[in-house]
Amino acid sequence: MVKRTVAGVIMGGILFLVLWLTYYSHLVFDGVVLVIGGLATWEIYSALKLPSAENPEKKCFQVNLIPLAIGWFLSYPMSLYFGYMGIFFDFIITLLVAFMFFIFNPNQKFSDFSATVFGAVYPMTLLSILFVLQSKFGMIPVILAIAIGTISDLFAYLIGYLFGKKKIFPKISPKKTYAGCIAGLFGGAIGGIIVYLIFELGGFPTNISFTFSSILPSMGATIGVYCAIGFVIAVFSEIGDLAASRVKREVGIKDYGKALGSHGGFLDRIDSILFTTVCVAVIMEIIAWVCL
Repeated sequence: MVKRTVAGVIMGGILFLVLWLTYYSHLVFDGVVLVIGGLATWEIYSALKLPSAENPEKKCFQVNLIPLAIGWFLSYPMSLYFGYMGIFFDFIITLLVAFMFFIFNPNQKFSDFSATVFGAVYPMTLLSILFVLQSKFGMIPVILAIAIGTISDLFAYLIGYLFGKKKIFPKISPKKTYAGCIAGLFGGAIGGIIVYLIFELGGFPTNISFTFSSILPSMGATIGVYCAIGFVIAVFSEIGDLAASRVKREVGIKDYGKALGSHGGFLDRIDSILFTTVCVAVIMEIIAWVCL
């Protein structure tokens, strides 16, 4: 637990450094997301492909790397210049390339084709939404997706570790408890308030073009909205964590990688964020339609 905490603090410090540098250029954050997305895509490819000598019993698929690489390569320019429609077109292109491999390779099963498409959507298609969010609204919505997913996971882990006894989904995630899940939801609400205090009230320098205080009548209303949004996002954070666990159990692995030590791989760290990003995108589009 100590090693995990220290590693978490270091990653948090790196995140704040990236957010500060983003004040000078949005390309810093975009570049970091693109690199992490590429590494996470490689991890899901490795998780789904043929088994290794160390784990010969692992369920595997004949996944094609080329469609995944094309989807990753096109994700940034397509989402930056064409928004959500660009993400959709990127997925269609990746799907068609994967289909070409399936059509002309008689040894490939439909399950292999499906695994390739899944590897294209999860994680890079979902992660690409961060590019659109920053381009349209600045960093506040992006920070909400990242921070609340992380803080919710932290609360769930700590409370579950200290007080959790009864398991909620033992066949999917053996360590997840009722106490941890409830703590994660309240952790999301607290995370929303922390984001407000640091980035709106505290004025931490980063790329900010939209704030909730600009569309709300008072500080109390702003805090209440941040708290409510944090709670809702935390629900999706826990769903994202369970989804990642379900995939890992299906293919017979414990972690997607070992790059981050006790934290697993990059995909293990952003699994919740993939789902919170979708939630934030929906919230922001509703706000833009009603208020902006």
